Amino acid sequence: MNILAGIKLPKSADASDVYIRCNESASINYQEDDKKVVLSQGGVVSSNSYFNSFYERFYTQYTTLSSIYYVLKLEGDFKVSVYREFDGQKNKEIISEEIFEKCHFSNPVKISPINLLQGKKAGRIYFEITCSSEQGEFKGAWIATDQSKTREASLGIVICTFKKEDFIQNTLSAIFQDELLETKDFKVFVVDNGRTLDEADFGKPKLRLVPNINAGGSGGFTRGLVEALEEEKYSHFLLMDDDIELESECIYKLFPLYEYANSDFAVAGGLLNLQKKHMLYEAGASYNAYSKTRGFGPGALIALNYNIDLRDSNSLNRLLKEEDIDYGGFWFFSFSKELVEQTKLPLPLFIKIDDVEFGLRIKELGNNIVAFPSLAVWHQPAAAKNVNWENYYYIRNDLIAYSIHYSPEYMAAVEHLTKVILQALAKFDYNHVEMVVKAFEDYLKGPDFIKNTDPESFHMSIVKLSKSYNNQNEVDKVAGTNLLTRWFKVAAEGSNEWSSVREKWKSAAQEITSTIFWQQYLGLKK
Repeated sequence: MNILAGIKLPKSADASDVYIRCNESASINYQEDDKKVVLSQGGVVSSNSYFNSFYERFYTQYTTLSSIYYVLKLEGDFKVSVYREFDGQKNKEIISEEIFEKCHFSNPVKISPINLLQGKKAGRIYFEITCSSEQGEFKGAWIATDQSKTREASLGIVICTFKKEDFIQNTLSAIFQDELLETKDFKVFVVDNGRTLDEADFGKPKLRLVPNINAGGSGGFTRGLVEALEEEKYSHFLLMDDDIELESECIYKLFPLYEYANSDFAVAGGLLNLQKKHMLYEAGASYNAYSKTRGFGPGALIALNYNIDLRDSNSLNRLLKEEDIDYGGFWFFSFSKELVEQTKLPLPLFIKIDDVEFGLRIKELGNNIVAFPSLAVWHQPAAAKNVNWENYYYIRNDLIAYSIHYSPEYMAAVEHLTKVILQALAKFDYNHVEMVVKAFEDYLKGPDFIKNTDPESFHMSIVKLSKSYNNQNEVDKVAGTNLLTRWFKVAAEGSNEWSSVREKWKSAAQEITSTIFWQQYLGLKK
């Protein structure tokens, strides 16, 4: 028996809707040492949920799997029904119904094998358990197969952190307390850009602390990749943010995906709303048509599977429709060793757009980026953050990424940024304007600017610059005039340099994504 996934119970009531569904005659005991669902006669518990559904259409498209079965931990008498639902259809299909009596946790119940369907016939599979005894209990389940693996998989997990000690501790606890995950071949590389973590807390064989300069997310993730690649042990890698809430089952599910894979693909994990845990904020993203044909412009990044309420079965079925994904956020992004050897490492962009640009390279190789439903982490939505200095990196790095992969038009970029500046001035947001102008100035300096700049000290200067104007509640004619004058001057200069700068970024891409460059950039080798 090869376990493909565990059917887990929620850690807390605020997340129960994305794990399990119960009727009024069933209740969840959330105590960690005795977690279970207690049912009275007629009580129903179902895996018809985001995390615990089996998304047949994705598995049959991307793996060699053709048959699965459930193994259930039950106490009491039950009817177990297995259903299949489809996108756009209200009716559910009954796959099987079986009766089990006098069940005991010590002898888990095995459901009859389910033959998986291909293509449009494939759907989303889940079970429903009805208690027929006076009382019953359900402690969890597994989805398994007897098929042989096509390969073994090992995972180098890279977490980049900057002074998020509590989040890191919770994430590591989730990983190392997962009994299923313990059976797999993996190692966690925690790259500490803040250099605040204690080496004494990282004594586990599958855990390594990597102190690093603060080179941002791109520098932290790349440092972890370099360290993991040097060990020459891992078939795949997973990048994860530090400020997430993790369901460790999502990491476990990556293993059978790769062990049974029929092709090489990257996995883009979804972003669940940490404030509303049943809401899927995003699962994969794309550029819009304007961006790809004309260059830098408004609304370039489009979140896919956006703002979906996962409590609704129809919403879960909508996830069966695969989107054409251009990139996935580095909050949970996984790929093979072969892919990183072909694409090379991320760009040295500090933060913002590094994950976008890396995804574009994967797509250009002809590989799919797949947002597998049920693989996601909880995270604060990007809209919940409002840090001015991030605007600098977003605009500068967006221009860099467009230059490497497309041919951004000068007028399209200038017109868009002029609108951004005028809107900010209308709100007396002079600090925002400062970041826009500085981003454009630094983009025009070309790749030598990044290659010859210390990322740690430069970031400190950007943070300081982002707070240049203290009073932003009233008109400051001098500040507004000076910023506009500076903007029109640099925009005019940019018209002469635009084509040559764009080509310099294109030409430098191979060099600044190489291992040799990154080792020098991070101070690992002279």
